[in-house]
Amino acid sequence: MFKRALAVATASLLPLTLLAAPSAQAAPSCNISTPSKVAIVSPYRTVTGIYSSGCRAYAEYAFWSVVHPTQGSFDAFWFDPGMTSEVLDWYDWNPVGVYTVRPEGAYDFDYDRMAQNTRTMTVKYGSRQYISTSRSGSTVTIAGTTTRYSPRAGKYAALSGYRVYLQSQACSTCAWKPVTSTTTNRYGKVTFKRTSSSARYWRLKTVDNSNTFGRTSATSRR
Repeated sequence: MFKRALAVATASLLPLTLLAAPSAQAAPSCNISTPSKVAIVSPYRTVTGIYSSGCRAYAEYAFWSVVHPTQGSFDAFWFDPGMTSEVLDWYDWNPVGVYTVRPEGAYDFDYDRMAQNTRTMTVKYGSRQYISTSRSGSTVTIAGTTTRYSPRAGKYAALSGYRVYLQSQACSTCAWKPVTSTTTNRYGKVTFKRTSSSARYWRLKTVDNSNTFGRTSATSRR
């Protein structure tokens, strides 16, 4: 009886942290960050993947395939100890589309499997949108030129048949409002004529399509 009482008294003096059950720690994961959009604007560019702290602290190795939806695997990110990021060489002959950065395996120093993330990268050709304006009395003429990077030419070229939207703004802090739209001619050009007795702000805008990123022009006050 004396020994049982002594044991209970001794236990009551122990720190609560020693009596509490240990909490389970979440298993570390190895993740990669990649750009969500990749604009092709030259014959060659780089695409950088950045490895997470979980990779750097725990991973023995990891890799992700870079997969096109119809053309299959094009490249891969491979992590080795000591790496913080990796650069892929990207050429303009690679097809555009939504690529999946697909996890293929990651293991820690005890060769236990680690969780990985999945990323997507939308790859399209970059475009440019130019604007010029003039006024004659109350008539404002807004002209624009749309170009897109062309792998065939290795530079920007006129983009024909592309819809361009005209927007206006009554003041520099006012909301932009849609005015009208038209499509570019064979030279990538559009022209709008509007009536405005007072000066307004004007800009031209294109939107993304299946292979091109849209672009907004500079603002012109006229």
